[in-house]
Amino acid sequence: MARYQKPVLNIPAENVWSAAVAAQRINGAYVKLSVLSESDPSMNCQSNRKIIESLLVDPAGITDEDREQGKKVRSFYQAFTFKILKGTRLSEFDNTAMLIANRDVIEGNYDVAVIASLPSCYERGVVRQSADQRVSFATGGFIGAVGNKVSAAIEVLKCVYSQKWMTHYITGITSDDQVVFFAYKSELPVGKMLDIYGTVKAQRDNTTQLNRVKVIV
Repeated sequence: MARYQKPVLNIPAENVWSAAVAAQRINGAYVKLSVLSESDPSMNCQSNRKIIESLLVDPAGITDEDREQGKKVRSFYQAFTFKILKGTRLSEFDNTAMLIANRDVIEGNYDVAVIASLPSCYERGVVRQSADQRVSFATGGFIGAVGNKVSAAIEVLKCVYSQKWMTHYITGITSDDQVVFFAYKSELPVGKMLDIYGTVKAQRDNTTQLNRVKVIV
């Protein structure tokens, strides 16, 4: 019996990254699996990977903006190399994305599948990176003193759910460039402006930690 050989692609990397951005634009999100509905054709949707495969055959649907954005997304993951040099430990997924981003030719379907997901991951990564920078460079200092009851108008920078504690951890910043951190039972949308009220629990690392927080509506 003939031994199975995995098909080998030979596609310039920039073409795949451009097609991935175009697929993200077309679907408006990352769609992992295609949806085919006989009862409701309006629900039909091709996966990003399938769209990429079509665009690599006929690239007419790729715009100049897609190509420019593809370069940005690829560069974002190529830059993870510098994180490693600084001693940062990458997740397995980020390490894979970095390795693929540094290839000039894409030779495997797995690489195409990973690249298909990266424009969406990039969008979240840029938001997270921007939030981290705003926290790092905040100059407003602390709010109140430990034990004080305080109120503040904040912009939500991060909202991370903890499975262990079954709560959301919120990082926000005030109009006076003061960073606050607190736990909250519900998800708060990133970018939303909110008025909050709480008690100062601790102050460290240029951040005021609050507890018993209430969102004022």
